[in-house]
This record gives sequence, structure tokens and C-alpha cells, in this order.
Amino acid sequence: MSIILETKRLTLKLPTEADFNDLLSLRTDPEVMQYIGSGNIETEEQIKEFLTKAKHYHEQHGYSLYSVFEKSTNHFVGQAGLFHLGFDVTQSEVEIAYRLNKRDWHKGYATELAKALIQFGFKHFSLSKVVARVHVKNERSRSVLEKAGMSYCGLVDFHNMQVPYYEIYNNKIQFDDLKLIPASISDYSVIQNMGRFYVYDMSEYMGHAKGWEMPQDGLYECISFKKYWETDKAYPFLIHYKNEIAGFVIVDNLGCESATEFNMAQFFILRKFKHQGIGKAVANWCFDRFPGRWEVMVMPGNEGAYRFWRSVISHRTQNNFTESTGKVPHFDNIKNIFYFDTK
Repeated sequence: MSIILETKRLTLKLPTEADFNDLLSLRTDPEVMQYIGSGNIETEEQIKEFLTKAKHYHEQHGYSLYSVFEKSTNHFVGQAGLFHLGFDVTQSEVEIAYRLNKRDWHKGYATELAKALIQFGFKHFSLSKVVARVHVKNERSRSVLEKAGMSYCGLVDFHNMQVPYYEIYNNKIQFDDLKLIPASISDYSVIQNMGRFYVYDMSEYMGHAKGWEMPQDGLYECISFKKYWETDKAYPFLIHYKNEIAGFVIVDNLGCESATEFNMAQFFILRKFKHQGIGKAVANWCFDRFPGRWEVMVMPGNEGAYRFWRSVISHRTQNNFTESTGKVPHFDNIKNIFYFDTK
């Protein structure tokens, strides 16, 4: 049997007639089948029909419901896989499913399989999302789906009952759809509005400091960004991903050292677009667009920004940068400052 997918402890293989006895034992166990489909055990004829269907389905779509084995022992663990809802190819959505022998419950195998199959679908078949339906009483399975990163969406009809429905989206960024668009004065209000979210995100790290208390009106305040349109030495950009605003970046030349040519004055990625490589891509785009001697300043205590910039700059310059901490005259406060060259 050829291996379709491997996890740390398991292998997934296309089911064959050699698996028949194992499948028969699995799919005629009332406890295993209790929360699957209609909850009924299956006949030998149904299992033989499944073996034929699984093979043809895999040949047509590249994924199916597979047999699962332990790597270390080659012991049959159960089944897991991806397929169109109910094996109905007219359905657009692809669901994840698994069923394991009782002796293999409580080992973390279901979560291991769910995580691997989700990534398998996203990476190899570019699925936009993976869904799952689970019996309303199957709390263990719901926990597995949540550990795998799937989100509960509500109840849907299935086999004449309402069952919980889960989904997870493929958030892999298509960097060809990432654009930096020069921001004109007409865009000022858009960037200023995002400034409140900018401050809110920083409050995760700075909120304990004096002056960072939540205002009584419930709205964080942000400095005015209008000054960046009142000079010819500042370069504001809106960040767009596909047809949506993803943040903003503003480059100027107002550094602490006289040799500084460019400074990362403002840099903000909306939270829904974080941790997907967009920030790194935008930073490097700026370094390419404005080659020269750079400074990047970070407020002490803003640990998230500090870790981000240290990683990006270290990778970009192959560790050829310097750091200092000092008072910035034009801000009248202390900053951690990175110095480096992108020429």
C-alpha cells in the first residue's frame, strides 16, 4: 500500500482488500459508529462497496478516506481523510472525518490526523476551506476539531437532526495580490481612523504604562498623521490585499543620526492580516524602494514590535545592523533604535 500522508506517529494509506477484516472490526463496533452518520453499524457488503468507492474517489480527486496505521508497529488505528460532503461530488465543500479503534482513543491521534489533513488539503489541493460535521453529543470530536484550529459556525441539518458545523479557512497569502499604494491627502482620514487600532494593538504591551489608560469615552487616541502630507520628505502608503485595506506604512527621513536617509515612521498591519508574512513582505518592499541608510525606532516595552523588527532586520542584513537606546529629539522620548543599510 502506498503511503498518502505521514504524521509524526501515523501513516495514511489507500484502503485495500487487505484491510477488510480491520475495517469490519472498526465499522461494526457500536461504540465507534455511535456518532458517525446515522449511528448504525455496517454490513460486510457496505464495507466492500466502500473499498471500491474509496479507490475510485482517490483516483478522481486525489484525496479520500484512508486507512491509518501506527508507524512503529504497523497496527491498524482506524480511518481518516478528506472528501466532498457525504462523498457527494456535487457538493462544493470538502469535509474532514476520522474514526478510530477504541484501543487508540485518548492518545491524541485524532487531533494529529485532523491537523495533518487540513494542511494536506490546503497545501496540495489549494482548498479554500475544510469543514466538519459532528454529532451534537460527541464532545470528544468537537474538542479535536477545536484543537485543530476549526471554528464552530452553528447547527446544520444532517440525517434529520441538527449537528454542530465547523470550518477552517486557508489563509495562505497570495503575495501577488499584496499592493502598496501611495496615499494622497484624501486618504489621510482613512489612515487616521486606523490609528486608533494601531494604538489598541500597542496597548497589549504598553497598556500598563502611565498615559496608556483607556479613555473614558472608550476610544483610544492617536497622534495626528496629517504632518506626513505637509512635507515632501515623507512617503505614506496604504497596504492593500486583494480588494481590502490591510494597513498602512509611512517612510520619512527624520532619524536620529545625520547619516540616516530613511526612517520607518509608522507601520501598521491590521490584526486579521498578521502572522501571515505580510508585515515582513511590506518591510522588505520599503527597504527595496528606498535603498540607503535606515533607522527603525521602537518604543521600549512594545515587545511585539521589537521582536518583529529585530527578526526582519537581522534576516535582511544577515545580522549586519546595530542597536541603541536613547532619546529621540523630535519625539521627546526614549526609543530602541535599529541602524542598518539596504544599499
